[in-house]
Amino acid sequence: MMIEFSRRSALLGAAALSLATAAKAVPTGTQLQLRTVPTQIYRSTFNARENLDGWVFFLMLEASDDRPLLTPLSLRIAYKHGGVVLREERITGAALMAITRQDISPARLTGEPPIPPVHWPQAFRIHCYVPREPAIDELLLELRVVGSGGQEHRVERRVPIVDYRQRSAMIFPFRGPGIISQAGVLGGGHRNRSGGFAIDALGLDRNHAPVLRPGSDRPQDYAGWGRPIIAPAAGIVVQARNDRPDQPRDGVSDPAYFAPEYPNGGDVGNNVVIDHGSAEFSLLAHMRMGSVRVRTGERVTQGQRLGELGNSGDTSGPHLHYQLQDGPRWEFADALPVQFANISSLARGSYFDAL
Repeated sequence: MMIEFSRRSALLGAAALSLATAAKAVPTGTQLQLRTVPTQIYRSTFNARENLDGWVFFLMLEASDDRPLLTPLSLRIAYKHGGVVLREERITGAALMAITRQDISPARLTGEPPIPPVHWPQAFRIHCYVPREPAIDELLLELRVVGSGGQEHRVERRVPIVDYRQRSAMIFPFRGPGIISQAGVLGGGHRNRSGGFAIDALGLDRNHAPVLRPGSDRPQDYAGWGRPIIAPAAGIVVQARNDRPDQPRDGVSDPAYFAPEYPNGGDVGNNVVIDHGSAEFSLLAHMRMGSVRVRTGERVTQGQRLGELGNSGDTSGPHLHYQLQDGPRWEFADALPVQFANISSLARGSYFDAL
């Protein structure tokens, strides 16, 4: 929902202006709206034992003018089921400022500035944890901000909570024993836009040991090193990289081994992205250098060997990083929940034996 500013009133005192003075005052005609990143908010389990659902997302304050000077006053979150508000919370003061960021660009949506141009003067990191029953099916978000002229503005957005229906039948991307070493954002793990449901998995030996030579700092001494990585479902390879060196020491993610385009981290190393159709794409990352055996444009079948578990990119130990996303590029895709037919739990610390 868009709102339009009316004329500004008298200036606030300097103490009320908590944002950078270099930003511009809000001009007449500027429009504001709220946007969520990711775009779609999917229902997810936060704590299965306690029957809690949860979501983590960014709420963006989007402006048509270049960085207007705005101070956030309060954020109200109403949780709804069947059109009825079941509970609500209000975040103000220092608590609101603690979740506020001013360094995120709309170019993160696609890699290019939006046309027509818009600006994100503020973003808010929202964590929601609620009882599973009755199921929350909508959030009502209301943000109050004050402009440099002292005029208060309210903007709101209704956000549906969606139950994702996976379209591709998946098997786990390697066979044999393993452990989920890190899960998605609700498990304290991956926090980026396309990795909200991502998992890291270590390969284990038959005694469920992660390393073959305790005390060694060689990645090659991990039990999972070199394990075949397989296609979780059929599809077409839309990206395949095979030239990145493996990190040479366990426990160290050395930037010297990052690809040039990821100098600050986030490098997925040698990887394969598979388009399964229906806007579902698998990213399989950190494979061993030289092991990737498929090419862009190649059609693969479920269970087909793609490469080997390695230690390339931004990683501190040999593992498989897997995520399901709604587009081919992880930098600009939204995360999708995923389930595998041959293992039951993807919670952090879960042991499994994928047959």
